[in-house]
Amino acid sequence: MAVFFLPSRSRSLCLTLMLFFTNIAAQSQQTNGTNFSCSANSPPSCETYVTYIAQSPNFLSLTNISDIFDTSPLSIARASNLEQEDDNLIPDQVLLVPLTCGCTGNRSFANISYEINKGDSYSFVATTSYENLTNWHAVMDLNLDLSPNTLPVGVKIIFPLLCKCPSKNQLYKGIKYLITYMWQPNDNVSFVSAKFGASPEAILTENNYGQNFTAAVNLPVLIPVTGLPDLIQPPSHGRKGRIHLSVIIGVSLGCTLLTVVLTVLLVYLYRLKMKTLNRSASSVETADKLLSGVSGYVSKPTMFEIDEIMEGTMNLSEECKIGESVYKAHIEGHVLAVKKFKEDVSEELRILQKVNHGNLVKLMGVSSGNDGNCFVVYEYAENGSLED
Repeated sequence: MAVFFLPSRSRSLCLTLMLFFTNIAAQSQQTNGTNFSCSANSPPSCETYVTYIAQSPNFLSLTNISDIFDTSPLSIARASNLEQEDDNLIPDQVLLVPLTCGCTGNRSFANISYEINKGDSYSFVATTSYENLTNWHAVMDLNLDLSPNTLPVGVKIIFPLLCKCPSKNQLYKGIKYLITYMWQPNDNVSFVSAKFGASPEAILTENNYGQNFTAAVNLPVLIPVTGLPDLIQPPSHGRKGRIHLSVIIGVSLGCTLLTVVLTVLLVYLYRLKMKTLNRSASSVETADKLLSGVSGYVSKPTMFEIDEIMEGTMNLSEECKIGESVYKAHIEGHVLAVKKFKEDVSEELRILQKVNHGNLVKLMGVSSGNDGNCFVVYEYAENGSLED
């Protein structure tokens, strides 16, 4: 058997050609199961979504991911059920990226402008950065003026991402979006339908894989949905930190406010109690003075409770008033006359002691309120005053 040895340059060329045709064979099968061709019954363009899986090292940030899709981090966050500020992601976190889908030739794509970095190639960007949402020969078809082997750093390249708009029949049935989803090794129709809130029958109908989606692994498929799915996102470390910090700050402020309120309340209650005690002490002192003044005139003077005075005179109502500062009162079944004093009552008591006479109304007792008012209680003269 003859053995031929090729120069190193020739071996490199052969290897390149082998990889070239291998990639063609592999990527040409990318859409064999799912039809991404334009449909006459579909609108010329539509707003849709593609899924993207966060990956290390370069694509664990909403900012970095939004850059390659030429969109904003906020639009991805809103579509993916994330907080706006949750820029840090975790590996394998699933996102929804909003795109505008339309027809390019007979194929349905979302054309994204991508800036070439050092070491980039059509195949590398298609499989790594865009996670097989496109293929390198579709990229080459849209960028015929550039050589795929010598891509200048910084040049803008159009990368067509596979997508599709719902047909009129699907729109009539309530299908709002056909989400482009990269089928994962552990996926099955039931799991994916539950994840996106889609009908299993609709997934099977839209993708030509039968009941077995094994051939669809790592390839894009279409998920018909009636509305934007509410993705369940894992909590990120950044979000936990912000939540914990917010809780700590909130609890601290709450405790501080509660302490201030309790302190003010305690001071108020203390002052109120002291004021009440002072009033009570003043009332007791006044009562003692009244009793000592009356004791010379009445052998057993009665110290009426202020509540009895108020109740008997209906809170000193005008209906009970029978003279200037004098009120008719019903106390313990007796009809009495109550005279109110705002100033010192000792002068009147001294006068009563001097003019003590059987024909004068009898003094029954006294009362003192916490507000400083004093009351002298007499027997009630049924026939009116001496003046009358």
